[in-house]
Amino acid sequence: MSSDDVPVPGDRSAGRSPLDGEPPMVRRALQVLGELLTGSPSGSGTAAGFVEGHLGQPHTSLVLERVDLTHTQSVSVGAVVADLVTAHPTAVLGPVEDGEAPTWTRIDLDGEHVSVPTSAAVWLPAGTAAPVDVVLQVARNEFAPDPASLRVLARPGDHAAARALLDEVLATARRDKGFFRGRVLHAGSRLPLELQPTTLGPGGRADLVLPDAVWAELDASTSALTTRAQVLREAGLGTNRGVLLAGPPGVGKSALSRVVAREMAGDFTVIVVDAAAASSVLRQVYRETADLGPCVVVLEDVDLYLGDRRAGARGTALADFLAVLDGTEPYEDVLTIASTNDPGALDAAVTRAARFDSVITLEPPDAAASARILRGYLTRLEEGAAEQVDAVAVAAALPSGVTGADLREVVRRAVLEHGREVSTERLLRVVADGRWRAEPLTGSYL
Repeated sequence: MSSDDVPVPGDRSAGRSPLDGEPPMVRRALQVLGELLTGSPSGSGTAAGFVEGHLGQPHTSLVLERVDLTHTQSVSVGAVVADLVTAHPTAVLGPVEDGEAPTWTRIDLDGEHVSVPTSAAVWLPAGTAAPVDVVLQVARNEFAPDPASLRVLARPGDHAAARALLDEVLATARRDKGFFRGRVLHAGSRLPLELQPTTLGPGGRADLVLPDAVWAELDASTSALTTRAQVLREAGLGTNRGVLLAGPPGVGKSALSRVVAREMAGDFTVIVVDAAAASSVLRQVYRETADLGPCVVVLEDVDLYLGDRRAGARGTALADFLAVLDGTEPYEDVLTIASTNDPGALDAAVTRAARFDSVITLEPPDAAASARILRGYLTRLEEGAAEQVDAVAVAAALPSGVTGADLREVVRRAVLEHGREVSTERLLRVVADGRWRAEPLTGSYL
């Protein structure tokens, strides 16, 4: 091999190594053997070679400052590192993993795109980001709860400068790169946790027919993070609040939690956590709130994963839930809104005060409320449709226990059969027919 074939540290045009096709353990073993035989590092084609080539010392003799990052932090820190690369043309990119080029990912934020490194090393010469030579690394943590880490490597005598740079990067990320703060996010169900921007769709209080007492109780709970937050802090009473919405399917639990979340989004970050995610990433969700706060966390169908130990329920989800709501995982300024179809299935430890401070039971609407809900659906159907239908008569013909979801299906079936020509008589025939109600399945089927 001639001197012309030796890769230059930081040279992005360097050719492939003969070892690139080998497994990582084989590559590393042969590289170490080569170093032992030649007495020199193996070159910048490896992560260690990149660091050693720019800092001038074996990587085992360098100091390393490291901090693990949540998903939110990995995006904001990656953006700061990207800014450093752009601001300093002398910066050189290199690998964090042997055989892998530096990788970046693009995040879509309502049409705005942010491109950040997810696995990259950056050499920053003295006088750029720090008064000394440093190598910054943004690294993926494939099998750890925290998805990424930030590392700063420097010579032993430059340890203080490396620590200062790490602190500065974290502070800048928190202050200037809060891309997810104030948005509506959906929690993924796998570790490491990922949060994806989403929407809650349209709808407000006017679209829900609920007793005034329900709204009053919810407003009291949200005031813990808004109008009463300062008083609670000064009194040492804490601003976290938990609300459990209980009731049979179809009474509006999910719609209610989303109306509250929609009202608070913008000033608050909203994290929607479905049952699949909550059973595996609940601790990580609450850790994210430290950089996203104040927050509203929406937990859907908690009875699916917070079973009763007396009934033989097992698993880590209950332990994680108790830990985050007890403060074992410290956080503040978080309103948790959870829903359940079956409060009796929950472990008794779940519903005591300081975990869920308020339990709101939603009942099926009475006849007057059913009439109001029917009018709401008819109004959206066609102008004047609500006035042409005797909603009170239709509501009176319904059996007890009918939910808002049932009423929606009554109107839907009338539309399916008659189009926009919906009348009192046709709605009454739909009610009497009873096909709007799901029949329980019986028998065996192959």
